Amino acid sequence: AQEFCTRSRAGFGCCVAAVDGILIWVERPNMSECRKAKCGPRKFFCGRKHKHGLNCQAVADARGRFLDMTIQFPGSASDVLSFKASALYGKLRAGLLAPDLCLFGDNAYLNTSFMATPYSNTSSGSKDAYNFYHSQLRIRVECAFGMFVHRWGILRRAFSHFISLSKITSMVTCLGKLHNFCIDE
Repeated sequence: AQEFCTRSRAGFGCCVAAVDGILIWVERPNMSECRKAKCGPRKFFCGRKHKHGLNCQAVADARGRFLDMTIQFPGSASDVLSFKASALYGKLRAGLLAPDLCLFGDNAYLNTSFMATPYSNTSSGSKDAYNFYHSQLRIRVECAFGMFVHRWGILRRAFSHFISLSKITSMVTCLGKLHNFCIDE
């Protein structure tokens, strides 16, 4: 929270991490992989990005390290659905954070006691100012994704359908740990 507070011109001292999702690009999965995933190939298609993929939810600290990373759903799944299915969400609901601390997420998430989201449909006034300062901290996860994809070029193209979805998930999680190691070292 202190690291985020130093990056906030508004002095937000409640943010401990920023959360968002990234599409891990894959070629259209074959039917065998779809059966293992218990969904059809259409579910892997993300209409917003016009690509097949996996929804990767990540939580980043102020330095861009990943504190949590979960890949459980195909690309068509919403960020809020994917986040709610994560083990971290259950821990947050059970009281993982002190009452005055929270994660910052965009409007794809629900505002709760442990998640602060921006106001919708504002263009001026104190709510718009809040949204501006909120985005200053939330951008840390976007920057983490940028470093992550830039550092590991394999993430800039589609994983082959010859690689199983479970191996892709394991590889991305491993790359996330190596990403943190590179930042720390």
